[in-house]
Amino acid sequence: MRYLFCSLDNFGFLFSSLGIAEALRRRGHEIAFVTDLKLAGVVERAGFQRIPRGEPDGSSFLVEISGHPMDTMRQVRHVERALERFPADVLVTQQLALGPYVVAERKALPVATVGMASYLWPHGPPPEEAEQREKLVRRYRGFYLAYALVREMLGMERRAHDIHESPLVGDLFLLRSVPELEGNVETLPPQVHFVGDCLWEPPGPPDAELDTWLAAARESGEPLLYVQPGRAFNKRAFWRSLVEALTGQPVRVVAAVGRMDREVEQVPENFFVRPHVSQGAILPHARAVVSNATTTSVLGALTHGLPLLLIPGGGGAEQPDITQRCVRVQAGLHLEDNEAEPARLLEMVRELLGREELRTAAARLQSTFQRAGGHERAAHLLEELGRRRAPVWREPPSATQTPARGET
Repeated sequence: MRYLFCSLDNFGFLFSSLGIAEALRRRGHEIAFVTDLKLAGVVERAGFQRIPRGEPDGSSFLVEISGHPMDTMRQVRHVERALERFPADVLVTQQLALGPYVVAERKALPVATVGMASYLWPHGPPPEEAEQREKLVRRYRGFYLAYALVREMLGMERRAHDIHESPLVGDLFLLRSVPELEGNVETLPPQVHFVGDCLWEPPGPPDAELDTWLAAARESGEPLLYVQPGRAFNKRAFWRSLVEALTGQPVRVVAAVGRMDREVEQVPENFFVRPHVSQGAILPHARAVVSNATTTSVLGALTHGLPLLLIPGGGGAEQPDITQRCVRVQAGLHLEDNEAEPARLLEMVRELLGREELRTAAARLQSTFQRAGGHERAAHLLEELGRRRAPVWREPPSATQTPARGET
């Protein structure tokens, strides 16, 4: 079968799709990608074809404006152009990339969704807190209205959808989590399947500088923290406060700051700072993780059994949701960005490193993720979708409930 992967334009989204694509390729399937031009080299170095947007080629699947009708329409055009060159049997999109859902309907193709570490759309009984209820509905409606507007612009028939039976789920939804972390499993749409972390990183050359620094850190006996600040957008960044809090403290810090929208400035002696540092190289040596609660950093920590201090930023749709889940299962601590003063951060880091129940909960989740199947589980479900050409439910319904696409 042929699978066309449609990825938003940053590594966190792309890498999980590349890992699943590799598993499908090992099973004998053909794979191609559509994504932004700047990621073409990454896709090609992984051994896959990236199909251009057109002539001339250009921007597409921009995460910073995901859910905007303009980029959604651009996604539609990119995917339909790609299908002329690569007639796929299945489209594979991501939760915030809406164009492929429109194309799947227009071309009568099954569509799968690669999710994040939390399910973002409303489901089941609404939360008791009014602010949480409003946030869920507001976020969903923003994306759904963009999707509906693009359908209308393309002359497609208007349809009414219940918020709990959303077309923004697809025929198969691959949630990169485990039931113990997500919770409320019974209220999720039946197309949602848990597939574990699905983390992937490209192989890289040996890094002598990092290896030397890590050897010195291990020799010191001081705990190692992995820090990923990410973008703060219009909120306050915690990076400067963290540097002030931990400078000269008996702790070693490795920080990946490539996504940070603040200047790094001076780097203390007990810090190792780069735009990108491979999680796979650091996390086996770390004691804990401090992050802005993005999917990649949280899944990296939990799959290595590491507790988290989460300071969610203002731009990631999933960050507050993931934070809530980690705190609920006692694998993480939460600090609001406006509380991240140096003294408070130092106090929280000491608590992070000292509380045994945090490490116990993280280790329990690590075992659960190890059994979840990851890329191979996702590939198996995608094969099932290709064979059925109909929604893949956690508990398969009767044939009369799931007609194949094109049947009535």
